[in-house]
Amino acid sequence: MGDEIGIEFPGLRADWLSCECTEHRSDQGVGERLAQLASRLKGRQAVELRQQQVPAAYRSFFRLIGVDPDQQPTPIEQAVLGRLLSGGNQPQDRISDGLLLALLETSVPVIAFDAGLVSPPIAIRSAERGERLSGRAVSPGSLLLADTEQPLCQLFQRPEPPLAAGRRSERLLLVAVVVAGVSAIASDEALTIAAAAISGS
Repeated sequence: MGDEIGIEFPGLRADWLSCECTEHRSDQGVGERLAQLASRLKGRQAVELRQQQVPAAYRSFFRLIGVDPDQQPTPIEQAVLGRLLSGGNQPQDRISDGLLLALLETSVPVIAFDAGLVSPPIAIRSAERGERLSGRAVSPGSLLLADTEQPLCQLFQRPEPPLAAGRRSERLLLVAVVVAGVSAIASDEALTIAAAAISGS
């Protein structure tokens, strides 16, 4: 992370963990855990979620960067809202399910990249003038996840192919975006849950 980002946003960082993915079909055990979490999430719990420490930290960070979390929900609130609208957490694929499980269990967002196409360490920095993502211009100053060679995606947005982990990805790099007020324990737990669900370990 650039020094200026660390000064402006103390506590903001990216943590990462590698894992393998040899089977991309949904795992029954992970699907059952997602269903159990969905059954516990009702409208009242979704509202109360905002007052918990980790979700509140992401809401505070969104406001800090000029984003209204009531208009553009944080990752955990977006996931809970999706559950309420769809009536449950429907299994998709092993990677998507593992990332969702980690988010619902810890409220920490985790992103999956194809490990063969990214070069750690992963940093959070401001977009430079003329920088592009997937062929599209990025506003200078926008916060990005980046490796040692390239920008990867905008902060709190999903990466696009080919950088995003997909059905052909066998080695993944999982990245957790951590803000002030979120402990290293919570970040480690999110990465560990996602890695275990994806690798089947």
